[in-house]
Amino acid sequence: MSAKKPSWSQVKAILAQQEPKEVLKLVGDLYRLSKDNRVFIESRFLTGEDALEHYKQVIADALYPDVYKNKPIRLSVGKKAISDYRKATGDDLGVLELMVHYLEQGNDFTAEYGDIDAQFYDSLCSMMDRILEMLTHQSSDVVDQYIPRLEQVVLRASGIGWGYHDYISGQWEEFLEGLDES
Repeated sequence: MSAKKPSWSQVKAILAQQEPKEVLKLVGDLYRLSKDNRVFIESRFLTGEDALEHYKQVIADALYPDVYKNKPIRLSVGKKAISDYRKATGDDLGVLELMVHYLEQGNDFTAEYGDIDAQFYDSLCSMMDRILEMLTHQSSDVVDQYIPRLEQVVLRASGIGWGYHDYISGQWEEFLEGLDES
């Protein structure tokens, strides 16, 4: 019979009994243990543009890789960066910024290098849908901030195949019509 694996509730009970100095030492050890831990902790406590920059770079590397070094497009890595930022900060506006950055990077890559594949365009279309859904819950100031960037995405996508441009331009027009009605 195997021993029961430790659970968070067991660890939490032990941590609750520790002195603050011991908990701080543990967090410091975790911080030094890995880059992912360091980025998470910094993002959690040092919010702002600096926290976003790391995640933006991860997305840029994943969706607009250096083709001359044979680096592949890694959609899941870009999406994970957005998810990791959300978990670290809970900052919805930062998440929106990263989602728009994801869309821009993928859009710019395909505009420069040509058609990719259905999975790539499905990911960009899905991200556009998520962005527009998020924008419907934002103030007009936030929406106004993103309109020029999203218009640029739609314009730059003109002529891209797989129904990508048709889809995002249709979604964009529908979104703008919804703004006019409100």
